[in-house]
Amino acid sequence: MLIGRPGMVWILPFLVFFLGITSVSVLAADAPVAPAAAAAAYEVWVIDQSDSSKDGGGTLYIYDGESLAKDAKSAKAEKVDLGDKFSEACKEVGGYPKRPHMIFFTKDGKYGILSYVASGHVVFLDAAARAPIGCVSLGKNAHATFPAANMKLAIGANIAEKKLVRVWTDYANKKFTVTPSTDVVALAPLESGELPDMAPICPITENKSQYAFVTPRGGGLVVFDITATSMAPTGSLTKDALRPAGCGGVQIGSTMYLNSGGGWPATPLNHDVYAFGLGSLPEGSVPELIGSRQGGDSHGMVAIGKHLWSGDRHLNLIDVYDTGNGNIKVGTILLSGDLSKDPAPDLMDTSPDGSYVFAALRGPSPLTGNNKEVNNAVGGTPGVGVIKVEGNGRGGALVGIAPISKMVQEKDKEGKDVTVEKADPHGIQARKK
Repeated sequence: MLIGRPGMVWILPFLVFFLGITSVSVLAADAPVAPAAAAAAYEVWVIDQSDSSKDGGGTLYIYDGESLAKDAKSAKAEKVDLGDKFSEACKEVGGYPKRPHMIFFTKDGKYGILSYVASGHVVFLDAAARAPIGCVSLGKNAHATFPAANMKLAIGANIAEKKLVRVWTDYANKKFTVTPSTDVVALAPLESGELPDMAPICPITENKSQYAFVTPRGGGLVVFDITATSMAPTGSLTKDALRPAGCGGVQIGSTMYLNSGGGWPATPLNHDVYAFGLGSLPEGSVPELIGSRQGGDSHGMVAIGKHLWSGDRHLNLIDVYDTGNGNIKVGTILLSGDLSKDPAPDLMDTSPDGSYVFAALRGPSPLTGNNKEVNNAVGGTPGVGVIKVEGNGRGGALVGIAPISKMVQEKDKEGKDVTVEKADPHGIQARKK
């Protein structure tokens, strides 16, 4: 079912006259009208993972949200190099930050957390100043670092070394600390036939800042109490309960929605959506499978009021679920069309008023999350996709694309010089100004 746009607008006076409605109040022509509340000004941040220098880095694009929604193709972005000055912020932990992958904001929107998947750095930002205020290392890899709602800590996933890392965050004093003996958990010892590969993909925190849902590469789920002196699992589910490599996580009310994803050798294509009741914490219970697709790759996930949107970067679509009505699927938004034959929607976020969803659209040379046997993360129009929300979240339509480009010269298989598009947007978030 494809959700469409409303096709007709009824005019109030016509209804009053034609239908004989008598209970409608109509303002007199000279009655003062209260001014409409101005929408909150906001920004949309998106990260191009492609190198900004020979050492690594990357590029942050910051758009004015209203301008982006109004005319994406013409929207101008403020650009921030995520290399040199970020390297200076990380000089105490060593190395050069490479491949910025995920970004999240604190609950108040004042600070950002940027994870570099190829170097293991996590950089903390003053969002208004666009400047780093601290840096820690998770080791060889920092795939995603999720902030707790209380802003006292963040939980990072090191896939390469199968470690979960807690970072204590004191934003006011620009102090970010990791104590290896209590804040770093080796996950390989938890592996078994039921949890075959404990490399953590995403550690998703719930709204009370006590638990993190860790989705392993091999499938299953492990819940951690992130407030304990030494983090420890409070419950786990097997690979038969949740399929591999989930990264989407959205809490709506007392339910956490999780997904499974593709891109790995063992699971090139994977798309399932689960509902997990938070009342079963700390032990956890088997979640409800509310949706599944064959041949897809679920990754991005957002909430629009009571509606859950689950994107598929391989199939170029978003499935919509009504969480207030038994988690039933109420439609599918098809994104491929005149604007892009292959948009490859990845991570997503919403405008503050929920009227738009912004999606990072992958490029033809994806640097992360792609299985070359199926090219699940390959897209044709790298940039930011602007999706107009319709029907209070029941549907939507791709109405614009802000293109992001990084053309690079390289040698082809025959040794000839060719120009290749290397832009690869991934992390994306919106914040109020």
